[in-house]
Amino acid sequence: MRSIPLFRLSPGGRLSLAVMVGASSLALMTPVSASAAESGSWTYVSPQECTFNKGETNRSSADRNVAFGKSEVQAWKASAAGSCRQMNRLPAGFLLASADLYKWNDQLRVWQLCRTTGRVTNSAPGDRLEATIRITADLMPCGNGWYGTVAGGWQYSPLKGAWVGGSVWSGYQRFAPAAESEAPPSPAWVGADGVVDSGTGTAAVTG
Repeated sequence: MRSIPLFRLSPGGRLSLAVMVGASSLALMTPVSASAAESGSWTYVSPQECTFNKGETNRSSADRNVAFGKSEVQAWKASAAGSCRQMNRLPAGFLLASADLYKWNDQLRVWQLCRTTGRVTNSAPGDRLEATIRITADLMPCGNGWYGTVAGGWQYSPLKGAWVGGSVWSGYQRFAPAAESEAPPSPAWVGADGVVDSGTGTAAVTG
């Protein structure tokens, strides 16, 4: 019987027993731009199976009045070409994702949790899973300002009998009609590769 991991959905949500971050050459990072904030990284790598996480904070390309914070987890496996080379189709209930939307509090100089999807699991067989917070870009849920997404994702490994994966930081994007303000620093709990490090405490919900 598989048990759901008791990880937090805020910084520090990585399963310490399951995370093994890949080499920097495996990580894919996209810099923050005016139109989107997104990044991705391997959060678990082994000879048999690998987990890739991608986080995004963006406006919809189809409707500029809609914005979202999105998490995507991908399951990979080894092939004749090597480790992490082939998508791994898993049964229902073997993929888990979460998206936590954070807002920069300029007065307190901290990132605070604004909205979360909670845990989302795949209801049908698949090799990837998304969790998305849809919001109105012109009326952000916690007010105008800088937003970023912590994207969590795990796959269940029958080989290890555990959930393997972690969380990545999307980078941040500004949603506000006023003149642009100074960009905030990246959260202290985000590593250089964009992977979320061990937590420093649960952030407060701001709205």
